[in-house]
Amino acid sequence: MSDRLLEVRNLTMQFGGVTALSEVNLHVSEGEIAALIGPNGAGKTTVFNVTTGYYTPTSGEVLLMNESIVGLKPHKIARKGLARTFQNVRLFGDMTALENVMTGADSRNKVGLIGSMFGTAQSRRDEENSHLKAAELLNFMGISHRGGQLARNLPYGDQRRLEIARALALEPKVLLLDEPAAGFNPQEKVELGELIKKIRDAGFAVLLIEHDMSLVMKISDRVTVLDFGQKIAEGTPSEVQNNQRVIDAYLGVADHAS
Repeated sequence: MSDRLLEVRNLTMQFGGVTALSEVNLHVSEGEIAALIGPNGAGKTTVFNVTTGYYTPTSGEVLLMNESIVGLKPHKIARKGLARTFQNVRLFGDMTALENVMTGADSRNKVGLIGSMFGTAQSRRDEENSHLKAAELLNFMGISHRGGQLARNLPYGDQRRLEIARALALEPKVLLLDEPAAGFNPQEKVELGELIKKIRDAGFAVLLIEHDMSLVMKISDRVTVLDFGQKIAEGTPSEVQNNQRVIDAYLGVADHAS
């Protein structure tokens, strides 16, 4: 894991007089599942929001493949290779599962709006490619049988899988997953862990925010810990579990802190 795909350097984010992040450093390397954990309010989702362009940091750098992405709009960052999911599932409820994934695939098409309006040969090829890619991703995620169903009618777990499939359709270098196991039962969490490893093995680096420590420690190569907007630890799962500062930060909430 030598090549850093995503790197956050000295990231500070202030909202008025409140410092949500203070000089945070973290990175995600090629072929890696990295986890970002910490108590509620520690600043984890703020890291995601800054990294993906929803917030502009007060100071610091965000580099994607050694190129600064600070100040870019979220859709431009996504096109450069950084895709994400959200704590609360965000799907197009009145579109089918297949159509939802195609919206991600379409962002990679070569033809713009005018070409699509006039149905050029290239636009037809793009549409066929998007359809094929979306069908492959639904199969990869184990929900190919849901392709023709409206997203709002899918079981919650399949909606989560669908959101990940749509993010993967963007062909990211790094996939950011924000609490993907929220609302899952124990068996679903086991299956999700295997799925995340499958995503990594398919060539996508992963940065994960998660509340379930058992899941984090089983699948992560490296864990970064935030508390009150500051990084307090980083290392392998075993190193983090035995770090006294981490133990102190989670005192009394060890079963569900993140």
